[in-house]
Amino acid sequence: MPLLTLLRPATEQDCAAIHNVHLHAVQYTCIHSYNEQALQAWEALLDNQSYLEAMSDSNKALWVLEYRNIIQGFFQIDFKEAQLDALYVHPLLHNRGLGTALLQKAEDLARHAGLYFLKLYASLNSLPFYHINRYESLGEAVLPLNKTIKIKCELLRKYL
Repeated sequence: MPLLTLLRPATEQDCAAIHNVHLHAVQYTCIHSYNEQALQAWEALLDNQSYLEAMSDSNKALWVLEYRNIIQGFFQIDFKEAQLDALYVHPLLHNRGLGTALLQKAEDLARHAGLYFLKLYASLNSLPFYHINRYESLGEAVLPLNKTIKIKCELLRKYL
């Protein structure tokens, strides 16, 4: 029986697939929490160069999740900031434990790096997921997407 799920560090060849997951997650998962202008501004920020930069930065880790041999999720962690910069699963595969597997791996890497906590700015639509995984709210926040558009989110933290 073939392996259904594989977690591994991202490679340059994964950038297009990571971008695809990222774009679909923003377009379809965030649609009930943010307006069209915010989603378009968010989508404009997504590019392969940022994934390459994360891969080459020794203070960061970018991992992908392959489900049935196709990249369907990823996370990016910044060890210097003790921050989970991103965690996305393709919206067609939500509620199958893939996000939880990604989050657990990110937390394992953070612990191994000597971190005592992990923080993140969570989009409004992702709050239930992080609360189930024992992240506590430190308060509301606003993130600028460009010069004119900002989105509401929450700053969360979990002690590892």
